[in-house]
Amino acid sequence: MKPYEFIKDYSIVTNRYGQWPSFHDGEVHRVVLERTYRNESGSYVPSVDLQIRGWIMTPEVTDEGVFKLELDSMVHIRFEEVFELELDGLNHQNVLYALSLELFTDPETNSVALRVNLEHCFGLSGSFCARRAKVISVEPFTEV
Repeated sequence: MKPYEFIKDYSIVTNRYGQWPSFHDGEVHRVVLERTYRNESGSYVPSVDLQIRGWIMTPEVTDEGVFKLELDSMVHIRFEEVFELELDGLNHQNVLYALSLELFTDPETNSVALRVNLEHCFGLSGSFCARRAKVISVEPFTEV
């Protein structure tokens, strides 16, 4: 299994982009830490919601001298049963070098879990682990 396949409904993202994106130069627009979210059995679980702006960068250059972006979208992913959370450096832009994902065996449950690394260029960075994850939505990006 590829790490992104651990995320329920990952195909919403791959259908939009034609692949799982690296989110290189993408921006973290929203991070929500919540302890009141309930899983399917009704138990409270810590969760992290990430809303990340991503796109496909083409080799074409616009009249303004920047690379042309296609499929500019806001991707919303919820990570559930989160542990080992560390975040640092929130600012006005939060540009990622990459959103990297890694599967590992959770020693507490002896099942597969996901390690998420927010590799930063500027602003927010961090990492956490999650026992479950799902794509909430992928919407075309519009400036607020």
